[in-house]
Amino acid sequence: MRRLCKQSGTGKLRYVAAIAMGFAVAGVPFASANDKPDRTPAALNVPAADSPLIIVVSLKGQRVRVYDVSGEIASSRISSGRPGFATPTGVFSILEKNVHHRSNIYSGAKMPYMERITWSGIALHAGVLPGFRASHGCIRLPYNFSRQLYGLTKIGDRVIVASDDVQPVAFSSPKLFKPLPLDDATSMNVGAVEPARVAINDQTDGAITYDARKLPLLVGFSPGGSPFATAVPHAPQRHPATRVEAAQMMRDKLASLKAALNIADAAQSAAKAKAAQTAKDFAAARDRLRSARRAATPLRVAVRAAEKKQSDAIRAFEKYMRTAMSAETNSSKFPDREPELEKALLDRTREADAARIAAAKGELSFADVQAQYWIAESARDAAANAARDAQTDLASTQRALADANKEMRLRSKPISVLVSLQAERIYVRQGFEPVLEAPINVAPLPGPVGTHVFTAMRYGNDPDTFDWRLVSARIPSASETFPDGTRNRKVPETDEMPLNVRLANAALGAFTIPDAILATITERARPGSSLIVSDTKLPRSENGAGTEFIVLTK
Repeated sequence: MRRLCKQSGTGKLRYVAAIAMGFAVAGVPFASANDKPDRTPAALNVPAADSPLIIVVSLKGQRVRVYDVSGEIASSRISSGRPGFATPTGVFSILEKNVHHRSNIYSGAKMPYMERITWSGIALHAGVLPGFRASHGCIRLPYNFSRQLYGLTKIGDRVIVASDDVQPVAFSSPKLFKPLPLDDATSMNVGAVEPARVAINDQTDGAITYDARKLPLLVGFSPGGSPFATAVPHAPQRHPATRVEAAQMMRDKLASLKAALNIADAAQSAAKAKAAQTAKDFAAARDRLRSARRAATPLRVAVRAAEKKQSDAIRAFEKYMRTAMSAETNSSKFPDREPELEKALLDRTREADAARIAAAKGELSFADVQAQYWIAESARDAAANAARDAQTDLASTQRALADANKEMRLRSKPISVLVSLQAERIYVRQGFEPVLEAPINVAPLPGPVGTHVFTAMRYGNDPDTFDWRLVSARIPSASETFPDGTRNRKVPETDEMPLNVRLANAALGAFTIPDAILATITERARPGSSLIVSDTKLPRSENGAGTEFIVLTK
């Protein structure tokens, strides 16, 4: 059930009053509801080129902050869900946008500049901000801020709703995946068998350390898991060595499929033309057969009539001869009809033979026409089957080209990777489409580690690396234990490292990714890609079709 929050009658009055008073929020005047949307935000800073946005909502501070690679570019106060309709916390993304949305639950209440983050009904939108939590779960924003934020965001932008006020911090770890090298000059080791190294788990006693200088190799893929998981292909898959090669491979694939489509289209046209011609030839052969059958019928009738006359002549002759022989012993005056009857028998025999010859010639002609009919029928059926096969091949090639175009579109979008430490599974999606799901090896955790989002904001100073930001959506308290009752072991303390960074390192150090999956991630990774690591399971109810990942932390 979709649940989008509404504005109460009292709230609407406050909303109108706020407009009339011209409240300013986050340095932006509260605009009239009649103002037309401004496509170029004047008050919000335009994000750095090619930088994804990270939208962070603090429920405790009742504030939203917008970050790009350079840092905070905008902020505003909000009004989140009131008691009984609490706004969920966790990791979300923008799923849908609608300037003139109306609630489909709350009497069609207006929700301007709606940006949905769950299909169950939570969204950011313009609304009344009375100074306290007042919504039915949605995140209300000042009208002008909402309008201008709407112009900055796009489908898929990350939204993190946290209890506390959290912010992105620069983060680096050898465990975070890298992009493909830009070109051949930096790809010397990409095609090698040696896998990337990840977080530390090389102690013989099972203890976990966090020394970035001691890194084990990745553990291989283990089959199994969800029956609908794509997982790793059984056949070896060639991965490109560089981003340049990846783009070229995709172009070559599209060109090959387009050529195959042209060939299949021509073959289908030829097969259809041949099927039409053979069907026409078959119709003509069928007509000839019918004509031949009609022509053969009188000949068969003539044969039967001539043979009957012949039989009658034979019987007449035989009867006379029997009678004549009997009369010869009793009377010498019996009439002599033998020559007459013999001549009649001979004539009838000649007529029967002529009818049989004519019928035989007709049967030969009919057999030839019938053979031509069978040949035409076989050719028609073969051509029809070939036309169906050509149509199937054309449809298959069209689907393959459509899939390749879809793949190309998806590959232009950031990849999102989720690792559930509790479920010991990895999920990969791109453009809201599933890429794969598979089990991974997870080492014993040092207690709850929370939920952490790592975002590749851009390519680094080294173009073969990413510039990462960490946002910890949830940091567990020291007293927490896992749902299965696992004993809480503290993350090693350091004086230099903040708690969220230490927990993020602990989360990264607890799992390994199979080489084949890492190769797929590396091939598809680009700025805006993200890695979510959580000690909770993926809620299936919120992560169906049309979502990236939704991880609920409360």
